[in-house]
Amino acid sequence: MLHLTLTETARITGTELQNDSSAVITGLCSLENAHEGGICYITSLEKMDVLEKLQASAVIVPEQAKGKVLPFNGALLYAKNPEWAFILLLKYVDGLQQKHTPGIHPTAVISQSAKLGNNVSVGAYTVIEDNVTIGDNTVIFPQCYIGKNVTIGKNCYIYPQVVIREYCILKDYVILQAGAKIGSDGFGFTFHEGRHQKIPQIGNVILGNDVEIQSNSCIDRAKIASTIIGDNTKIDNLVQVGHNVRTGMSDIFCAQVGIAGTTDVGNGVILAGQVGLAGHMTIGDRAQIGAQSGVISSVPAGAAYFGYPAMPQREAFKQQAILRKMPEMYKEFRAFQKQAQVMKEMSFFQRLKKLLGF
Repeated sequence: MLHLTLTETARITGTELQNDSSAVITGLCSLENAHEGGICYITSLEKMDVLEKLQASAVIVPEQAKGKVLPFNGALLYAKNPEWAFILLLKYVDGLQQKHTPGIHPTAVISQSAKLGNNVSVGAYTVIEDNVTIGDNTVIFPQCYIGKNVTIGKNCYIYPQVVIREYCILKDYVILQAGAKIGSDGFGFTFHEGRHQKIPQIGNVILGNDVEIQSNSCIDRAKIASTIIGDNTKIDNLVQVGHNVRTGMSDIFCAQVGIAGTTDVGNGVILAGQVGLAGHMTIGDRAQIGAQSGVISSVPAGAAYFGYPAMPQREAFKQQAILRKMPEMYKEFRAFQKQAQVMKEMSFFQRLKKLLGF
């Protein structure tokens, strides 16, 4: 159970404590589920009214609140960025939790030619093939498969039922959540003599430093060279990255994104949920693609795109606004058609009389 004094909490979070007290932090909580012994945070001075009924023992608030009288009886901790201060506390608590059993489990099958660094842990029924290299402090959970000639860096976490195929490379601080598949064959076939013939995929996958790939996502190996995921890129659950894709640094790919082969994605790109990228294109640095968009051509740097086919966001929103007006426009069109038909059936003199109001 967590047991932190307010002084210890301030040190961990890098915050300034308003006044020390005997209160002890026993848990982290949200504003909606605050409780005695809990600590939560507020990001804006506009939200200070929630403090009046808050049951938490401490709250991290923006430093702009310093000197103001706030309707809260507990302890206040001032931070430049309250959310980041709370994240530091989350990191501290997470570090206290033991998620794996240290050491090598006796049921793990490890090739004699594999090289394991210091303080490496390998879980039950994991298989590590020939010539694998694993860096210091890396943890491999139960039921994983590490193929031949794989290189894994330092301080990586490989959760249960992950597969890393032959010749793939993971750099340092990589996290693979349960069920991720790295280095499956790229989806490459050619139609020859009346059949789809498999194209051998003899390349690999390279995951940069501080990459995290969530559960059941798949990164396919390249046909010849490397599929590359850049440093600090974060990939959500159920994402498919095709062969020969190259991504930049600090990209975000949300759930169910699909990236077809030989696509270049720049730095700081955000692909929202269910975005699909056709192959052989370039997505520029800092581009943002809205949810469920289908991108069929390259996107310039810094652009926000949306829709199918994806287009500049403002243009897409204009089209959506017009589409919402279509039922009313259709009614007006039908009424006009009927009037035109009536006019068509009239004689010249009848039309003339109608236009003149007789």
